[in-house]
Amino acid sequence: TFAILLVILVVFGAAMFALNLYTGPIIEANNAGAANDRLNAVMPGGAAYEDITATLNDVPASVKEIHKETAGLGYVIICTAETDFSDSPMEIIIGVSADGKICGIKIDSYGAGSSNWNNKLDAANYPATYIGQDSALADVGLAAGVTVSSTAFKNAVSEAMSVLAANNMITAGTKSDAQILEELISTVAPGFTKLVDATASGNIQKALKAENDTGFAYIITSGDATYLAVVNAMGACKVYDIEGKDVTADNAAVVTEAKAAAAGQTSYVSALTDKVGNMMEGATDITALELDTFNTIVAAVSFKIEDATYYAFYSRINGWDSRMMDIFFVIDANGAIAKMDAKEFVFEVHDFEEYGGFQGMPNGYNDGFIGITGESWTGDAAIIAGATFSTNAVKQSTTDAFAAFNSIKGGEQ
Repeated sequence: TFAILLVILVVFGAAMFALNLYTGPIIEANNAGAANDRLNAVMPGGAAYEDITATLNDVPASVKEIHKETAGLGYVIICTAETDFSDSPMEIIIGVSADGKICGIKIDSYGAGSSNWNNKLDAANYPATYIGQDSALADVGLAAGVTVSSTAFKNAVSEAMSVLAANNMITAGTKSDAQILEELISTVAPGFTKLVDATASGNIQKALKAENDTGFAYIITSGDATYLAVVNAMGACKVYDIEGKDVTADNAAVVTEAKAAAAGQTSYVSALTDKVGNMMEGATDITALELDTFNTIVAAVSFKIEDATYYAFYSRINGWDSRMMDIFFVIDANGAIAKMDAKEFVFEVHDFEEYGGFQGMPNGYNDGFIGITGESWTGDAAIIAGATFSTNAVKQSTTDAFAAFNSIKGGEQ
């Protein structure tokens, strides 16, 4: 019996070995074919690829894989883009020809919880605007309605292309001074969301207005140089050169021209003054303040209740489905939130019916902010599961209010 069992095991093992010997290469070829199909989708005429990621220098975390097409057609990069409003990254596949031009690009997968916004990138055919671009991405803008996602998308593509250029695999594209300065806006004025063209005149080459009324950005020439001037909703102006240095003090004429161009922008001081009167009983001596912050705060005032001094801030930021949220904060002289409110929190139940876990705004949501200071602020008080986009916006507005308060107190010291 043992001998028979042994024979069966030997025969079975030999059969499995022979089967694996036969099917193994087939399975491996099929897997390789599937992987190549994914890469071929962005590399016209592509056939075989070599993963060279590990051989390259200075590869950022957003770049996951770089494959070289073995016939010399170019490279395929797999990278990711993410924002505070997605639960996981969006994956992008980019084909780059040997001459350094994007020859194919597609969104391969979306981050969970973010597809409602990222799908608009496809609907607007946004990835196709990258075809033919070199690493400068000179003619690529952002997608209306999905500024956050398209900004993340563009940054990821730029990082991916930079890896090829830094490793001398392609020749880097040349950016104009104006392009360098325009790309600087999101860094020096992060509250200027959804920029749209505005009227340009005089020395202003290009004018952009933030749709949330947080301010204007201008590309301005002065002599032989070109500068970026940003003017916030309270009329404060800063000027930057192409190296990103703050050169406001040395460019009075640029400041004057930028402020004059922005003079007609919407003021939210009266709206904030009225709100303070409704929120804080006994408020007197309400005084408008000028801030040098360039975030989502569009108005700031100081006021008194008896002998105590308070500061109020008005933030405008996009919530669910790009709907504007107007959020108000009152902060006491010690830096603690005394009151928080909004015209509308854009996360009511009917807006989020597709998110089964969302049960609506909790009772006392506003009160949960009272007493929080900049030092104790973690963002946790803002976040509600199932309403990630809008509550992340509330989180950002709160952070901006504390930054505005610190700006004021810093000026008083």
